[in-house]
Amino acid sequence: MEPEMLSETNIPISKSEHRTGSRRCVLYLLPVAFFQRSDEPGFQVQTLNFRTAFGFVVPELHKRDMEVTLVSLNNNARQIVYARDFIKSTGLSWICRTFFFERKAGRGRLFPQFLQLLLNLRWLLRVMKGVRPDVVYGYNDVGTLYGVLLKLLFRFHLVYDMRGDRVNEMAVQGASSWRVRLYRLIRRLCLQKSDLVFTVSDECRDLPAGQKHLAKYNFYDAALFSFDEEESRRTKDKLGLENRFVLVYSGTDKYYQMVPQMVEFFAGFRKVCPDAFFMINLPVRSELFEAELQRWHLPEDSFRIFHLDQSDLNRYQTVADIALLMREDLPLNHEAFPTKFPEYLAGGVPVLVTPHVHTLAKMVHENGLGEVWEDEEPVEKLYGRILLYRNNREKKKHCARFAREHLSWQNRASWVTGILDSL
Repeated sequence: MEPEMLSETNIPISKSEHRTGSRRCVLYLLPVAFFQRSDEPGFQVQTLNFRTAFGFVVPELHKRDMEVTLVSLNNNARQIVYARDFIKSTGLSWICRTFFFERKAGRGRLFPQFLQLLLNLRWLLRVMKGVRPDVVYGYNDVGTLYGVLLKLLFRFHLVYDMRGDRVNEMAVQGASSWRVRLYRLIRRLCLQKSDLVFTVSDECRDLPAGQKHLAKYNFYDAALFSFDEEESRRTKDKLGLENRFVLVYSGTDKYYQMVPQMVEFFAGFRKVCPDAFFMINLPVRSELFEAELQRWHLPEDSFRIFHLDQSDLNRYQTVADIALLMREDLPLNHEAFPTKFPEYLAGGVPVLVTPHVHTLAKMVHENGLGEVWEDEEPVEKLYGRILLYRNNREKKKHCARFAREHLSWQNRASWVTGILDSL
């Protein structure tokens, strides 16, 4: 039995639903589930980033009298329910059409993956015949690959939203050599065939001569992250941290987060600042963090691990004097732009970064948003500079103001839609 094309109308695409009139249309092609719960196996923060961006860009496109269609592939049955509920609850169902397709083949092995590719292409062909978009927005390498294949049969402008260096990330994680070679081929093909490339940083390796490349950072939602000086003071008092120098880290314990180095840095900082406190915000329990904290024999009153929901995370982060955002010297980091960076700044928290996230290091240095810990710099010298951030309210206001003006979706969505409209 042929899978149903799940849209907001819940019926297969028909002639009456075909695009009509002269309005230009953008089709968003998302190769993964649109809505993943954070506690689901295989959860990717990319899906949350996409959902945030989509919620801001679609209304702006609607203001420009452009139609929007979303296609999300490889969902399971529950994710389709989550996605449709989200679209309806946010009011997006009134201004965009959505199609959520369920994955039918298995994962991991080559044959099921190829079979699913063919199924996805079959469903996409049906959507394309009805929608006939002017712009196809491919999200990540795989989403754009589908666009490259569809370009063989349809005419449209293809946008490649390249989410960092996936090829190097796979190599670092120990993926098989054939998978790395395959993804390298996909990346090069997408770069060659796209009409516009969006990257999350100022850098883009392997960009063909004459290709367009624009940096579209991982912007944040200013309704969720902001700085209120009085509320920050009250929260700090409530936590019993009014006389402490607070460092904060919010995220996971994945390999690229440099957890051992962060804890070692904090342990050393306590020698020059005995009242230092490390606030660690994690989604779930981390044995790695616990082991590192014990290894350095840190007193229990010098740190605390929190498991906060989104409504509390910003309020707690704002009490910090500086945030830690460390990355190793790897190509995947060179082209990265962690979402936590603008979220820290929005909460009035300057950021300590390593130089290997090139765009962040440049932004911090040029705009006074924290400190860059250079590889050859003695850590004692850095500790001395960091001490100047204690209760530095003017610095906190500056960071929050910069984030709001330059890194929030509220101020950048119209810029993105203007570019799409110009294609």
